[in-house]
Amino acid sequence: MWLFCLAALAPAAAAAETPTWLVGTAAGPTAARSVPGARIAPGIRVVRGDEASARRLRRLPGVRFVERNRRFRPSSLSAPTDPLFGRQWALRSARVRGAWLSTVGGEVPVAVLDSGIDLSNPDLAPNLWTNRDEQPGNGVDDDGNGFIDDLHGPDTVGWDGDPSDGYGHGTAVASVIGARGDNGFGISGVAWSVRLMPVKVVHDKGWATTATMVAGLRYALANGARIVNMSLNGPEASQALDEAIRQAERQGVLVVTSAGNDGADRDRLPSYPASVRSRAVIAVASTGRAGELAPSSAFGRDSVDIAAPGENVLAGDLGGRCAPRSGTSFAAAYVTGAAALLAAARPGASGSRLRAALLGSARRSGELDDAIAGGRLDVTAALRRLGRLRSP
Repeated sequence: MWLFCLAALAPAAAAAETPTWLVGTAAGPTAARSVPGARIAPGIRVVRGDEASARRLRRLPGVRFVERNRRFRPSSLSAPTDPLFGRQWALRSARVRGAWLSTVGGEVPVAVLDSGIDLSNPDLAPNLWTNRDEQPGNGVDDDGNGFIDDLHGPDTVGWDGDPSDGYGHGTAVASVIGARGDNGFGISGVAWSVRLMPVKVVHDKGWATTATMVAGLRYALANGARIVNMSLNGPEASQALDEAIRQAERQGVLVVTSAGNDGADRDRLPSYPASVRSRAVIAVASTGRAGELAPSSAFGRDSVDIAAPGENVLAGDLGGRCAPRSGTSFAAAYVTGAAALLAAARPGASGSRLRAALLGSARRSGELDDAIAGGRLDVTAALRRLGRLRSP
């Protein structure tokens, strides 16, 4: 069993709003009187009600149509209200904001195999995944998966249902992926809305093992994760980990991994899981503000797929704080957040299709051409490649 090192240097949801409906009526006073609601134009009224109300409206005499009153957004997206957004240079570097015109995320389950998540963090709590098969606080393993009360995810180190972060790395990674955006607190994640599944595989002292990672990945796959972030690196291949990743590939799940922070050439010195050869895996290098390869980042002309911001990027911390972080851990998190946006825009896309869109749209530049297989992350271009980019 091998130890894995982290690839880093250094409330309940509100009730759904009742929808409103546009009701088109035939000409004449009789039809108009039979339909409630406010008149906004000749022959059109707005009515508030649920789906059953809409069905009843359609049966009324003189009603020509009933359609949901949809929301539209301005083509120019204003800056989010998160107070530290202006310091998040990495979002601009990865061209995330253009993608936000089309989507800011959705209900995509993203497993974060790491040191857990600060479950009370105001930027992360609204985006936590919930295990619907588990009854919280009853001391029973309701779903029979081996973890008692794993309401938001498991701890495969202590083998319990509490994935709370005692180290901070997982919270930082998760915040880059999916800190709640435009909520007036902290930072903006790449995906403002996402379902973060904390899978604690890292001990509070900062190490993981093959066993904790394999158990964590199997849990994520069994519970519907579409994307898995593994910002961890170890020196030796593992058949057990290989088999779990092959299972991810069969299920159409994307696995995003950090290339590592030893500055080594991965073509000559592999590191796992980044060096696992699979169509499910993306290995990510780290760049600085100018798009250059970070000095500590691993590279590999054949074995490292893409690069993303990872040098002095702002991330969440324990206790609701934020701090600069460096390392391929956070570069991988940017790619994972981008994949979550793509998956929200294309709900039926497989992991291999998401991977192809991310890698095929990456920007080639300078020294990266000789350092890695692909280019720099471009989230807007990736969304365009999927045919889901809204023009400004």
